[in-house]
Amino acid sequence: MSIERRRPARDAAGAALLILLLLGAFARPAGGQEADPDTEIRRSQDRLEEIRQEQQRLQREESRLRGTIRTVGDELRNIEAQIGTSTSALAEFDVQIEAYAASVDDATRDMLITRDELAVRRTELRRRLRSIYQRGPFHAFQVMLEARSFGDLVSRYKYLHLVALYDRMLVEEVETLEQRLSEQRGRLADEYARLAALRSEKRTEVADLERLENQRQRRLQNARGQVAQTTGRMEELQAEERRLTALVADLERARREAERVAGTTSESTLRTSDLGQLDWPVDGTIAYRFGEAKAGGGARQGLGIGASRGALVRAVEAGQVEWAGSRDLLGQTVVVNHGGGYWSAYLYLQDLRVRRGDRVVKGQILGGVGGDEQSIEGTHVELRIYEPAGNQSREVDPVRWLRSRS
Repeated sequence: MSIERRRPARDAAGAALLILLLLGAFARPAGGQEADPDTEIRRSQDRLEEIRQEQQRLQREESRLRGTIRTVGDELRNIEAQIGTSTSALAEFDVQIEAYAASVDDATRDMLITRDELAVRRTELRRRLRSIYQRGPFHAFQVMLEARSFGDLVSRYKYLHLVALYDRMLVEEVETLEQRLSEQRGRLADEYARLAALRSEKRTEVADLERLENQRQRRLQNARGQVAQTTGRMEELQAEERRLTALVADLERARREAERVAGTTSESTLRTSDLGQLDWPVDGTIAYRFGEAKAGGGARQGLGIGASRGALVRAVEAGQVEWAGSRDLLGQTVVVNHGGGYWSAYLYLQDLRVRRGDRVVKGQILGGVGGDEQSIEGTHVELRIYEPAGNQSREVDPVRWLRSRS
């Protein structure tokens, strides 16, 4: 019995040392494994920021391309570059998600370990409470009263105090740690969910860009087909313009030959005094000028005047109609002989109000404005003026013959 009474005094120092060791163990930070995932996440976030800056640059480039005349190929290359950066961003989100998932797993594992430790400590605490209950409410007083000296009393008091402090701190420390780990896990889970949502959004963005790329691919194919069609059409148009020039040349040769045979010389209704004095064939805006380069190559041989479809086109001077009919891509065409090697031609008419051989007076209606509304020029009429040049006639700038509109 005396041995049992002396045991608290002998074990007081050992119990105090054990308490300090346990408290030191609980003071160690849980989740020490998070350093590596955190470093990987920071590096991934830095890479993601670089990718975002590249995406912003590409989006600015896309806006610039939309604001200028560029080929579909340029736009397509920009979209492909955006798909590349979006895919890279998606990969970085995957890296961050994996790292955060590892952190969540580590935090969960640490929390489970803490819970297990808490369960052990609570079991021990319940066992000790049962022991205290069995010994009765006055056991502590009995221990104190059995002290054989003042020093023994102090030692017994310190022992009881440290045990009670240990029990209290054990429960509080473990519960605090469990709460902290639970909050940490909640934060990591929220971040994981946020990254998953961002990844889903990025996947949607990539899918949208891929659909846009497919649309641009189809547009590019259509554009290439249209380019081929346009190229063929421009070649046909140039060929028809050459035929019209040849027609006027043939008509001029026929006129000269007829005058030679008849021994007469026709008087021209166009004179140099008319320069800058002729009325415009139709009221409208200038669609293109004489000598201006054409998209398919070569230069414009007449003056394009834009006007509404069907607007009346009038002869700039009196003469005789030597040609009135369709010139294929040039539309309905009227060629007027003014005599003396001067000619005027009116192209892209919607309809004809005169026939070959008709004598027309200045300002007489020849037809209505035609042309293609979907073309760059839109609905318009083209006026050509031919002047004598040696034994033939050549196209000149019609503006020099028309009244100034300033």
